[in-house]
Amino acid sequence: MVGRSLSALFSMTLAMAAGVEAEEWSVSVEQGVIAGVPGVEETVWVSVRPPGGGHDKIQVHRYRGGGEATAALLYLPGTNMNGELAVLDENHNLWLFLARRGIEVWALDYRTHAVPSETLESDDFMAVWTLESFVADAGSALSLVRQQSSASSIFVAGFSRGVWLAYGLVAVEGEGSLAGLIALDGGFKSHAPEGAFDREGSVARFREAGHFASDVAGGMGWTNRDQLMRAAASEPLGPPVGERGAGFDNVGDQVASILYSAWRPGGLANPLDGVSRVEVLARLLADYDRYYPMIQNVESASIAEFDDDPGTPIDDRWGELSLPILYFGATGMGSEWLLDGIYSAGKSGSSDVTLHVLENHGHLDVLVGERSRELVFEPALAWLRLHSSH
Repeated sequence: MVGRSLSALFSMTLAMAAGVEAEEWSVSVEQGVIAGVPGVEETVWVSVRPPGGGHDKIQVHRYRGGGEATAALLYLPGTNMNGELAVLDENHNLWLFLARRGIEVWALDYRTHAVPSETLESDDFMAVWTLESFVADAGSALSLVRQQSSASSIFVAGFSRGVWLAYGLVAVEGEGSLAGLIALDGGFKSHAPEGAFDREGSVARFREAGHFASDVAGGMGWTNRDQLMRAAASEPLGPPVGERGAGFDNVGDQVASILYSAWRPGGLANPLDGVSRVEVLARLLADYDRYYPMIQNVESASIAEFDDDPGTPIDDRWGELSLPILYFGATGMGSEWLLDGIYSAGKSGSSDVTLHVLENHGHLDVLVGERSRELVFEPALAWLRLHSSH
């Protein structure tokens, strides 16, 4: 398939889905109050997706409080994240905060959540897990929200890579059924594109390499990572873990140092300055899915470089959007990342764009920082209420 456009590849993938009905949803977890989370109920739906392989399955978790929902929010997580409740504290969990205040939250489990954390014998099946396929999955989830929710207004939100998918969903689905988009520390287009990205060549080299899945554990190994995060989440003052713990007073300090320096100083998170707490970060990270399709790295880079990437239709309407957009960006990720997010929202075509820049925050601090309720959750709730029809 080397040399073929990704659109053609996606069409071939869909053609393989003989007998798979994309819009069939069934309840996998009955509605019930969540243990340790009073006042919030959860229901989970599951759907098989094309091409119908063993891991081609997605889920949607609905979180809602009592009473009639004033709005519904389809939430698209970041890379390696899923729709499960990792943090059971509304001061550090946007979904719980909103659900208790009349906003239904529908959080998507990508296909990656159906992949076991054990070492993969083959990751070939992820070669066709493109951005287009994940946008189509999100579209199916949106159809479920429309069918099941009584809310008069439906919004979409994304974090990190989920922002790419959210912009793509709006472009594909159109804006008539969506009341707005919330972009949580992510973008879609480059603010300074070079326009020289060789999409076809990059895809060809990717396929020739024959490695289709990234591993969030990296060189640490999944077992060691899991042990480290769970130890820091449950007892941050406990002893350091493993050989890499030498020189640290406790496992909390060990993990805080790892997270602070993971990408760039304070880029992933900033627990050393007290912007977030290591035990909360570790609870979030312990719930990650291990693998993610690498093809989407190539695609997102290509989309960022062109106003209208010829290799995919998911950005065909960017620059012509009209729905309201709410953006939150972390300065810890660096000026280029921040400017890309602001540019993507500001140049989307919308005349209703609200920007929030979070000083000294890292990427994950947007979601679970000590001031997330004040700086993110409360402004998001006010914005949702303002743009909801009643």
